[in-house]
Amino acid sequence: MRLIKLNDQGGIARYPYTLRMLKKDNPLVSLPKNPSDETLASLNVAKLQTVPRPTGDVVTEGAPEQQADGTWRQTWDVRSYNAEEEAAQLKRAKENAQRRINDGYTVELNAILRDYPDAETKTWDKQESEARAYQDDSAAATPLIDAIAAARSMDKAELVQRVIAKADAWIALSGAATGKRQALEDTIATAETVEAVEAISWN
Repeated sequence: MRLIKLNDQGGIARYPYTLRMLKKDNPLVSLPKNPSDETLASLNVAKLQTVPRPTGDVVTEGAPEQQADGTWRQTWDVRSYNAEEEAAQLKRAKENAQRRINDGYTVELNAILRDYPDAETKTWDKQESEARAYQDDSAAATPLIDAIAAARSMDKAELVQRVIAKADAWIALSGAATGKRQALEDTIATAETVEAVEAISWN
């Protein structure tokens, strides 16, 4: 229940006003949970007719207005964003969009990386460099490749081919995802409206 505390002239003395406030202001008065209009009027209080909140850029509650029949009605003030607020909204939308595409990028690559322990992924560059060096020159030093081949009891040449194949696949996948992320980043940077920015997603 929304209430208004009225002054002796029938104008607004306090708003918003609640039943708890009314009981506190009138400790000697026994009040039900839903006092009648007459009971409220005897205490210089009126019920407020609530109005659904309208849509708009900036919506704030206005001062209650008294109607011709003496009742009080809730009002709302609606306005469009000013230039400064529009800029702030666009900036916030772009920050949120950047987080969305970064999260999408991370999820897509983690779908591949999650099958490997972090410590192993840190050896990928070294594995690839040794494998390509061996491919170019079988006499090249390849201590990491040698250790992996020995531990797996695998022919070194076969391991080199596997390492290069996986490296090429990773380059293609990560390169495509990285290019997509950067392209979306460019789209965010050049977007001029909040609606355009909010339409940008990873998928």
